[in-house]
Amino acid sequence: MALKYTIEEAVTAWRRASQIVFYNAGRLSIQDDVVDVAVVASQRNLAKEESIRFQTHFIVQKSNLNLLSQTPSSDISTEKLIAFGSKSNVTAIIRETPDTKSSEKKNKQILEIWKDNCLWNSVDLQHLDKHGKVYTDGTFGCLEFSPDEKHLVYLAEKKEPKKQSFLQFGVASSAEGSKVGTEYDFVEDWGEQLVGKSQPVICIYKVNWEPFQSEDAVRILEASDEWSPGQLVWCSNEHLAGVAWYHQPRRLGIIYCSNRPSQIFKVDVSSGKYDWFGLKRNTAASPRHHAESNTLVYLTSLAYGPHHKEQQIAIISPDGTVQQVHSDSSESYQGMYNQSFPERCWSSDGKLVFFTTPCKSSVQSYALVLDSFKVHKLSLPDGCTGSVVLDVFQDLILVCGVSLTRPDQLFIGRFDPARVNEAPIQWKGLSGNNVLPSAHSLATDVLSFKPEDDMEYEASLVFPKNASKKTPLIVVPHGGPHAVSTDQFKSEVYFFSQLGYAVLFVNYRGSTGFGEKSLYSLLGKVGVQDVQEVHHATVQMVEKHSEVLDKELVFLFGGSHGGFLVTHLSGQYPDFYRAVSTRNPVIDMASMFPITDIADWTIVESGLGDGSELENLLELQSFSRMWEFSPIRYAKQVKAPTLLLVGKVDRRVPPTQSIEYYRALKLSGIKTRMILYEDCHSLSQVPVDTDALINTVLWFQESLQ
Repeated sequence: MALKYTIEEAVTAWRRASQIVFYNAGRLSIQDDVVDVAVVASQRNLAKEESIRFQTHFIVQKSNLNLLSQTPSSDISTEKLIAFGSKSNVTAIIRETPDTKSSEKKNKQILEIWKDNCLWNSVDLQHLDKHGKVYTDGTFGCLEFSPDEKHLVYLAEKKEPKKQSFLQFGVASSAEGSKVGTEYDFVEDWGEQLVGKSQPVICIYKVNWEPFQSEDAVRILEASDEWSPGQLVWCSNEHLAGVAWYHQPRRLGIIYCSNRPSQIFKVDVSSGKYDWFGLKRNTAASPRHHAESNTLVYLTSLAYGPHHKEQQIAIISPDGTVQQVHSDSSESYQGMYNQSFPERCWSSDGKLVFFTTPCKSSVQSYALVLDSFKVHKLSLPDGCTGSVVLDVFQDLILVCGVSLTRPDQLFIGRFDPARVNEAPIQWKGLSGNNVLPSAHSLATDVLSFKPEDDMEYEASLVFPKNASKKTPLIVVPHGGPHAVSTDQFKSEVYFFSQLGYAVLFVNYRGSTGFGEKSLYSLLGKVGVQDVQEVHHATVQMVEKHSEVLDKELVFLFGGSHGGFLVTHLSGQYPDFYRAVSTRNPVIDMASMFPITDIADWTIVESGLGDGSELENLLELQSFSRMWEFSPIRYAKQVKAPTLLLVGKVDRRVPPTQSIEYYRALKLSGIKTRMILYEDCHSLSQVPVDTDALINTVLWFQESLQ
């Protein structure tokens, strides 16, 4: 029994998988009878050892949407934020470039304003000395022109007084307002992937500002120390709307977590007066404003509880009334589980809102009719099983068509706002026929299970079309656990399949996109219900495809809560799985609780509460219950060789989790290896991702020797 591939073949397979392009964003603009479709895509650049972003323009005939031409692609990786004027051809970019004069390898953040096809103005924002580093992340970050294009809004870290040590006091000159003896003070931040981001402030930049003017270039809007603003949009030249996340008594990690207490606010930029919408016990995210109707939509849910759950669409009317949209779920629509709307989601008349959300194991796009609160699923482009809305402009819509068996494709279509529920959109492809080489083509199969109470879960198998009779299987449960594996193409699957593997994704109960009853059924049952369902789905899929899949060659690969599951599986079913590779796994919820940036997660998933009262749960029985749900409980039963892939600066699942497990397996004489990377929870740096995946397939191969 052997897995027949060499290191050279594994590296070649990964290089081929790294060439896959993923479409991330797009913007439609129209001039006369021509549509310019500007699309942003991402790809791994192995030579630069980083992921790059690049832009391509597709030129389309407006009347029939036929593709006329496309431009060569250009690298835009240094562009962190971009804003477009609504009146004229003006663009603002915040660009990060290496500061060659900095000994600490810091980046400069340059604000560029492009107008009339040339660079009209640029400024190093740090030289203005008004704030700290600009927020360019996808959680808080924003950059947007006011409707009259006279101002830009963005978020930056609040400027703090300089810190001075006692040794400098009285020797070196003190800056005004400096604080002595505070240089080592702990400053709480927003956790994983937001390290150093603690108190953002709203920054208003004057577009026509020039040096030597008496008026400052940037004005800071004062906000409370009890909340952090973000996701700002202009509602008029005088008013901004945004999200305020409350961080008392402490900040909890916010990335991947849509359950943090938050509200929508509107602020008068002249007076600084704030108006509030929604309730403090709820959440708020992704405000999108329609200028003509002066209507704002956003996403909301109850705060605390599962880190991600169904989001209700809420509407703020011009008179300030807040109304939540309650749409019936169905086989084709299970509720809104995405964390944001497209940047431009409105139809021109303000009667439709377009969005994308998982629906079971697929990602689908929809139109919400505001007059009736009816949700209508959009038709799918040919050859695609799902779609993602990238942009909406006038009566045109741009989507990324997805499938587990072929890379992303771009489509443009025209919709009739009055007949969105009747007339299927006729899609025109822009990106060509993106298919894999015939030697590496893929097939897929989906199994559905209904264990009780009509709650459903699914398993999706992806395997080589030319699979042999002894195909090894890699089981990949997703993390979260309140997340989902959708039908979007995955580079790692293509990598594994080239080496002869089939891959199984299991959306156990508790996954998003299957309704709230299913999602909440997992609380207090982690390590039991989810583990049993992943194993059951694996056994059923192996039996169904017994002519292809080899039941003696079943491997485990998962990260975060997926790592929690694969280490549980290897402990609870020690004779079934041959080897394990896991990325930053949750191993011991009790020891994770005091350290992680999401302490409430351990409470919620253990069934000990909604996570809102952490201070009341520091009791022995709470830690005992967490331990009982944890994979460490089964460490002595493990037989499978285990590879641990660990981020040294992971704030979500601290590396001590893997160290604890590594030592426990070593004490039991289990073949174990741990690799430590200078990376965070996602292990997404290109050199790290490369090393982790290639070491994984070599580990599986080695486990059979």
